Amino acid sequence: MTALKLVKENRSEPDESYTPVVSVYADASCLRNGSPDASAGCGAVIIDQNRAELKLVAMYLSGGITNQMAEIYACIKALEELCRPCRVEIFSDSRYVIDTMNGRNRMKTNLTLWRELVKKAYGHHITWRWVKGHNGLVFQEAADRLARAASTARTDLAFDDLELLTKHLSDENNQLNIRSFEIELERIVSRYQTFGNTTVPVPTLNGVAVYPSAFSS
Repeated sequence: MTALKLVKENRSEPDESYTPVVSVYADASCLRNGSPDASAGCGAVIIDQNRAELKLVAMYLSGGITNQMAEIYACIKALEELCRPCRVEIFSDSRYVIDTMNGRNRMKTNLTLWRELVKKAYGHHITWRWVKGHNGLVFQEAADRLARAASTARTDLAFDDLELLTKHLSDENNQLNIRSFEIELERIVSRYQTFGNTTVPVPTLNGVAVYPSAFSS
């Protein structure tokens, strides 16, 4: 894969006939799942393949969320980042999500969340793919770490921190591990736990916009 870029605010003018090709790696974490003090989070790595542009999601989920619910939320929150119709491949290690969205399971519980996910999927052409968890797939591992970070810190990761993590992940995407990304994420979570949700300045990358971005309308 070519080097990935940070999402930039200055985009080219949108072309209504163009459909971005996007890959989404979604995962969830629910610490102490099923207990009264459970803490859930969802994470996603979203890649606009044509622009080699990368965006991260790491959100804390409050209110008695279970691990299965968090897995659905991970896909919902990822699709919310897409501001124009896209061709999307969504990767998840949750058979609960993938088999349900592929029609193999019925939507018997969590109906409100399923309806929300179906609503967010409208307008996109989506392929749902199951991947084995913790099997060395770099972007899926990154999504797992982001979800766990949000559930551990009990807060969404701030925009500037996600930008910094994006820089680390972009630099490592051609390698077999994401160690610098993990180290930076550990520092961020430790800072949140000690000082709260504070941020540090983030370096930016410059790129030429050839295609309209999946992340802008």
